[in-house]
Amino acid sequence: MPLLRPILTLSIITTLVFGFSVSGEEPQTKSPEAKPLAFAEDSSWTPSHFGGDGPIEMKDGVLSLGFGDPLTGVRWEGDFPKQDYEVSLEARRVGGFDFFCGLTLPLADQRFSLVLGGWGGSLVGLSSIDGLDASNNETMLIRNFEKNRWYKVRVRVAKEKINVWLDDEQIIEIECKGRVFDVRSEMLESLPLGIAAFQCESEVRNVRVMPWKLESDPVVKPAPAVEAAPGVAR
Repeated sequence: MPLLRPILTLSIITTLVFGFSVSGEEPQTKSPEAKPLAFAEDSSWTPSHFGGDGPIEMKDGVLSLGFGDPLTGVRWEGDFPKQDYEVSLEARRVGGFDFFCGLTLPLADQRFSLVLGGWGGSLVGLSSIDGLDASNNETMLIRNFEKNRWYKVRVRVAKEKINVWLDDEQIIEIECKGRVFDVRSEMLESLPLGIAAFQCESEVRNVRVMPWKLESDPVVKPAPAVEAAPGVAR
């Protein structure tokens, strides 16, 4: 028992001063809370007015986009970050054959769109990068999307890179430095944040946004030298 108090004291000091405990466990930190961007008639979501839009309904937290000629969509007119954020949602195609989720997002003073199910129903990618749309740049991939199935989508937008997850699988990671990001001209009505469907009927729910920042690895400074008591050899 005589050694218990010094050990407890050392544990408390190292945790408070250096941010870790003698047991090697990191102190728990509170994650930033996600802000819901709820679909409701009195929300900041408003029709995008592409021309040829289908019907739009927001009911019970679900956005329903009707068949457009070619586009139907909404945009967010409330506060939204331009960089260092993560946005998530769920979307599904309920009718038609082309992209059921065209998610347009800001990237600092640039912008881009994530396309799910485009070019006939199965193409995924970012439009546009260095003037190339999702069908012609390195983010392009093919996925088979089942009708009436909800898909989870998560996009992380930082100064350094963009990451995209589909059903918890990371499908896109692209460095931003030296690249030019923009949207196709038909998606301008989605700016700055918008959701659109192309010649199909789709539903979207559970849109959330949270801050995210790439932090460098912490640098642990060495402990200051302990002065020896008088008469004690170093």
